[in-house]
Amino acid sequence: MKKFRVVILSVILGLLLCACGKEPVYNEAQTQRMNNAGMIATSYGIDILQSIAQKPDLLFSTPYTDFTYDELETIMSEYIGFNVDGYAFANAISSFEKGLAETGAIISMGEPVVTLDGNEIIVDVECVCEKRYADVEMIFTNDLYNPRMTSAAFNARYTLGEKMSKAGLNTVIGMGTVFVMLIIISFIISLFGLFSGTGKKNDKTEDGIDRAVKQIEKNETAEMGDAQLVAVIAAAIAAYEGTTSTDGFVVRSIRKIKRQ
Repeated sequence: MKKFRVVILSVILGLLLCACGKEPVYNEAQTQRMNNAGMIATSYGIDILQSIAQKPDLLFSTPYTDFTYDELETIMSEYIGFNVDGYAFANAISSFEKGLAETGAIISMGEPVVTLDGNEIIVDVECVCEKRYADVEMIFTNDLYNPRMTSAAFNARYTLGEKMSKAGLNTVIGMGTVFVMLIIISFIISLFGLFSGTGKKNDKTEDGIDRAVKQIEKNETAEMGDAQLVAVIAAAIAAYEGTTSTDGFVVRSIRKIKRQ
């Protein structure tokens, strides 16, 4: 009996795990309704986000940044009728602000492309703006009747030349910053000698070298004087002996005699 219960429980648990991992299946009518809901919500959401991005104090004459995420959810749901996640909505407004500053206001929108991805409805829209094209992506929960916006982004579209020029400018700025920092570091290292007294040590070393050179020169001069004196003495002895050659004469030492 216990073995039979264990088998039944194992089968039920396996069925539950399979059911949890299986994606929901929608019929054609449900899929169409979700597509329509996503397109309507996207069109409405883009209008709202563009309006708030261009006039940040549109909500009760108060900037949206003054509201908490929960307050944004309540305002959008109860007063405007747009179901949003507060954090995602604040980030979406910020994205629209930055994007519209480069593209200008939206003139027209293309046909939304709706994609069902599990529990999400992803809508992509091409927008024609005053200065350039842009792409808007909005993500909603796949609620058939009241989809909730969980993410939105406004991305200006750039040509290949503009992307390359931006990449080159970033490279130049990066390399320039590195070289400037290296120059500053080299300058700081050169100042270490002044702060640690290395300059004074170098001066003392140079003075010692000069004194050593002078001493060597003095010794060489003294040695040269002794050699001349030896030659004079040897010549005098040769003259005394009546010869002109000093060969065989060796002066071993020279001593000064004190005369009384």
